[in-house]
Amino acid sequence: MFEIRNYVFLVITAVCTLSCEEETIEVPLEDERLIHYDGVNVSAPQILEGLHESSIRFESRHLLPYQGRILESVQFYISHVPNDLTLRIYKNERSSNEPQTLLYEALITGSRASSWNTYDLTEGLMIDDSELWISLRYTLAETQRVIGCDAGPAFVNGDWEYSGFEDNWSNFRTRTNNQISINWNIRGVLSAL
Repeated sequence: MFEIRNYVFLVITAVCTLSCEEETIEVPLEDERLIHYDGVNVSAPQILEGLHESSIRFESRHLLPYQGRILESVQFYISHVPNDLTLRIYKNERSSNEPQTLLYEALITGSRASSWNTYDLTEGLMIDDSELWISLRYTLAETQRVIGCDAGPAFVNGDWEYSGFEDNWSNFRTRTNNQISINWNIRGVLSAL
């Protein structure tokens, strides 16, 4: 089993390496309830020790059809559960390549490794005319695979990451010199119509 997993990861790495062109195609929202950029989970990239945030960003123009709806919960795939995991949701009044106003923050406990997890917000957040960032923040004592990802290629806003070491926000593919082109397995769940 271990050898098969290594083989699969090598294939995924090769696919990611070959598909590093930035995608700008609009992603339809599934079932009118899920907002996300990712496909099925295939792996999780190695993340170096230190403070990180893995995030997806929705520009206001992409959320226009969903204004007035409520963000009720967040689904995410965890490969390895870090010692601390915090959900952070931001909004931006204007377009920016880093989140600006923290709307919601909650320590997540009880996550299961190698599986999808759901966190229900204690108070839903209304979608308005602002940008929306959904982020998972964690600190690692050593290199680990934490937040799951699809096989890519990355969509424009599907792979944002904050690095405490570099103290900045960047697309993950940029941070890896276009060697890894993925989308984080992070999804927002909206209220029903």
